[in-house]
Amino acid sequence: MKHNRLLFFAAILISVFAITASAQSDKEFLDPAGKFKLTLTGDWRAVSYSDAVGRQKTEFVYRDRSEGLLKITKETLSTTSLGDLVQQEEESLRVYRSGYERAARETFGGGGLSGMRLSFFTNEGSRQLASTYYFLKDGKSVWVLRFTGKRGSLDSNRNLTDQIARSFAPM
Repeated sequence: MKHNRLLFFAAILISVFAITASAQSDKEFLDPAGKFKLTLTGDWRAVSYSDAVGRQKTEFVYRDRSEGLLKITKETLSTTSLGDLVQQEEESLRVYRSGYERAARETFGGGGLSGMRLSFFTNEGSRQLASTYYFLKDGKSVWVLRFTGKRGSLDSNRNLTDQIARSFAPM
């Protein structure tokens, strides 16, 4: 009798772990325009739409837009260094973002591209936001992965944003 209960509880635990593991499986995303690919981890998902001009855009959402949002852009390094570009971005954030407070600025690597990671906090009305920007150097270009979300949600999931940034690869 005790043996059957133990087997029953073991079967339930295995089922719960299997469901949890499948819910957190990684999903590879290939940009429809063929510019890049990345692996979405956890509850991150791609959301595609057409902008006001009719161009196809893709953003990445963590649960819902207020919890986490990722936008990806590509910039050209003309005569400036990566460090100078990050410094210019940070100066702009100080001026134009209410309540700017830097959390960290550090080198970042471990994936196909290396670069810098800038994390900070700002206010948007009464909402407190956490942001993490990854500047990934690709020759004379820099891919910027801009993660923004609710403070306490996005900043507590650094491992997910780091994994996504490390999986990023231009095509």
